[in-house]
Amino acid sequence: MSKLSLTCSLLLLQSALMVPTATAKWFMNQDLFTVAHQKLLEGKTNESFGSMVQAWQQSPSAEQQNNLNELLQLAITEDCGHSLDRTALPSWLTSVVIQREMVQNQNQILPRLAINGTAERRITEIKFIHWPDQVILSATPKLNNGGYFSLETRRLEKASSEGLYQLVINGDGDVSFKTWVLLTRPQSKQRIGWIDSRSWRIERNGLPDRACPSPVLSMNVYDLEDTSWTPLWTENVDGKLPTTLPKLDLPDGRYWLSVGVIESRWQGEIGILDIQSITRPVDHSGL
Repeated sequence: MSKLSLTCSLLLLQSALMVPTATAKWFMNQDLFTVAHQKLLEGKTNESFGSMVQAWQQSPSAEQQNNLNELLQLAITEDCGHSLDRTALPSWLTSVVIQREMVQNQNQILPRLAINGTAERRITEIKFIHWPDQVILSATPKLNNGGYFSLETRRLEKASSEGLYQLVINGDGDVSFKTWVLLTRPQSKQRIGWIDSRSWRIERNGLPDRACPSPVLSMNVYDLEDTSWTPLWTENVDGKLPTTLPKLDLPDGRYWLSVGVIESRWQGEIGILDIQSITRPVDHSGL
């Protein structure tokens, strides 16, 4: 179902809700998909989200999955996902971000997924499971100063698909945070691609979602010999995204250049980033 057709069906449903007898007839045999539509129209976005979670748990058909994906995308346009989930982070867990990335490296595209954030306790384990039992991540994250933690899988067989996931974060003192996460369908086409070592193209991705922040272009230059992959230079730009690399003051040498378009939204208090990146080696004359 296209977004236009889904929107039209929701408008028809909204008209029916204005007439009590029509409402009774429409919702006589309710299922989770109908309830999710109804709650979204009534402005009960978090209840709609709950019905979507339950619907995904019932092994929906391909058509139902398309419907749920479109409904989630429509719900996000309300306030970029802040109202989707009222589950609050515990006091010991101050921020969580789920980062889904597609990295184009030469002639291949490498899916990645990362979970990072900040906590007031040491994080001992993070699990991210595609419902019902496909483990995407399960390990102890890297810990840095300031309570920052990060865990990443660099090589997935395919991009993390749309659907239902379970996030579990365990910390010192036997504390645990568990919640459901709904991801939208990843973009099927790479929006960003190289023109040469100093420039790239960025294709428009339809109409922007005014409820969400503008996409951000992240540019990073790394030393090829530094296995820690700490950027020598980095810059993030929003608004009008540049398509050329500025002149950089770096010593002679060979570097690794990464350029990515970052789109952000939320699921309640959890940040969700979708990133498309391109990378390539460049020498000092290219910078």
